[in-house]
Amino acid sequence: MPAKRMPKEQRRTQLLETASAIVRAQGTDALTLAHLAEQAGVTKPIAYEHFGTRAGLLIALYRDYDDRQAKAVQAALEAQARTLEDVVAILSAAYVDCVLTAGPEFGAIAAALSASEEMEGFRDSLREGYVDLYGEALSRFADLPRPGGRALLLGIIGAADALSQAAANGRMPRADAIDALSQIMLGALLIARR
Repeated sequence: MPAKRMPKEQRRTQLLETASAIVRAQGTDALTLAHLAEQAGVTKPIAYEHFGTRAGLLIALYRDYDDRQAKAVQAALEAQARTLEDVVAILSAAYVDCVLTAGPEFGAIAAALSASEEMEGFRDSLREGYVDLYGEALSRFADLPRPGGRALLLGIIGAADALSQAAANGRMPRADAIDALSQIMLGALLIARR
């Protein structure tokens, strides 16, 4: 039975949900555009039209999760950020929790992408997105030095990556990772003010 027509965005959402279910149930090796089309009840050209390649599909899954996390951070900042310490606490908890709540399929997607050419540019764009998000959130309460502000934020993102992975791998409690990241962020911002 052919799939009913859907608006393009709705179809893309359906395909991403189906792809996530495939990864969760069968792993990333089972995720091909042909298998996705079959499971979603659409033709192969529809899956190819949305993602182009398997790497394109994996990147879309990764970006979808990342976009949802960024929206949650923005909402928390808008609702709760009244001081620099509030912003730092929100950003620190959000980064660590993003890694902890991603689940094993997110790690499998990242691992599958690590072998693709597209991943290097994609990682850079994600990192730059975090630098922009952090810069905007912190700028209300801290003057970031020019031109070193971006470098400082990249260092903070690097620390966030390392601490989040340590928490995800069970080498550090969540609370310790968040506290350490908050201290690193506040310390770096205080030194930068001098």
